[in-house]
Amino acid sequence: MKIKKIYELSHRVDPNKEEYRLEVDSRQVEGWPQFTKYPRRPEDQYLISEVTFCTHIGTHVELPLHHDKHGLDAADFPVDKLVGETVVLDISKYGNNEEIPLDDLKEIAEDRIQPGDIVFFYTGLDKNYYTPKQHERPYFATDAIRWLAYETKIKLMGVDTSGHEVREKDSTPVIGQPNHELLLGAGIPLIEYLTNLKPLLGKRTWTFTLPVKIIGLESCPVSVIGVDWEDA
Repeated sequence: MKIKKIYELSHRVDPNKEEYRLEVDSRQVEGWPQFTKYPRRPEDQYLISEVTFCTHIGTHVELPLHHDKHGLDAADFPVDKLVGETVVLDISKYGNNEEIPLDDLKEIAEDRIQPGDIVFFYTGLDKNYYTPKQHERPYFATDAIRWLAYETKIKLMGVDTSGHEVREKDSTPVIGQPNHELLLGAGIPLIEYLTNLKPLLGKRTWTFTLPVKIIGLESCPVSVIGVDWEDA
């Protein structure tokens, strides 16, 4: 197969706008004591950066270790469970703080999910990223997450919002994180803050999500790539 189009499905991350900690320190090589042995001509660019960040900045994948003390981290989570055939389902009819019940989800899926699929959910609310509405989103009933994890047997879930977790009626968090605990406890990672999903609605594509393999990270910012293939 030939590649028809490649889609960037992750947000650009702005250190000046990010909600969580993100600090970038960029210096010419002689500005770092550990690199002073590398000489630079004054007119040359020889830039090296150090970055300090919360693991949940921007588009990020949350791994089982996030809610399972025995779960895998970014270093050891199998790459084959982060790459593969992907279906994007439309849940854009649900507004802020509306629940997506199991029966509705089954109707939306309409047998489109195959065992081992990656499933992303489109709301269109990615437009609110870095705005006061950044956390406005619907949420999934916990039995709907259980169905995705144990009945359809997906391997990776993603949303184009700040999350998928159950909320109180006033949009405040519930005690604990039942949806996260169920999904990650089943060994299924969750991507939050995807973007640009609309062009992939109604298609079966491949997506690639590759965190940096750092031991102990329960989550990691990622670049998520979607690939649309030419028909054979």
